Amino acid sequence: MGAYIKKNFLLALMVLFLLVISSYARFSMMVTKGEIEAICTKENLNHSLCFELLKPTSEIAKLDFPGVAKFLINYQFRNTSDTLKQIKLFEGNTTGTDLQTVQLCVQLYEDSLFHNDRALEVLATNDYDRLNVEVGFTLSYMFTCIDELSTMKPIPQVLITKSSDIKSMSSIILVILECFMRKEKIRC
Repeated sequence: MGAYIKKNFLLALMVLFLLVISSYARFSMMVTKGEIEAICTKENLNHSLCFELLKPTSEIAKLDFPGVAKFLINYQFRNTSDTLKQIKLFEGNTTGTDLQTVQLCVQLYEDSLFHNDRALEVLATNDYDRLNVEVGFTLSYMFTCIDELSTMKPIPQVLITKSSDIKSMSSIILVILECFMRKEKIRC
């Protein structure tokens, strides 16, 4: 009887030890303040937007790098969707060449939403090369939309600013992907 209790006690102790070790390993993979600083201070990023999005909150503090990427893709999706609604409202008050510009941006925003969905799907499979492509589409679409909107008279500065923020979110996601998620770091 004593040997049975001793054996079960040792087994329980080993299970507890494994749980502590695995939770420590999971904790150590969380994104640190130093890593957020490294991300947000990269060249060609909107530093203030990056620090605002990744400021230490209870939600961000629990995330590893794929979790932060997912958080940002979802955040970008909501912003893209909200801005698309504004562009469609703007479309109703536009004519001529400006109307063609707005319609192009509507199409680019709709395509961006599609690629945001695809980005979440490929992130779930850890296909980081494909994730790079999906996020890159949105980045490219926002550059195009910004360029087109800047030709309008008067320039719709609010839409340009929102498009620029969405573009910046893509850049932040790509930095996280390139510098912290991929095994082979090419640009970091």
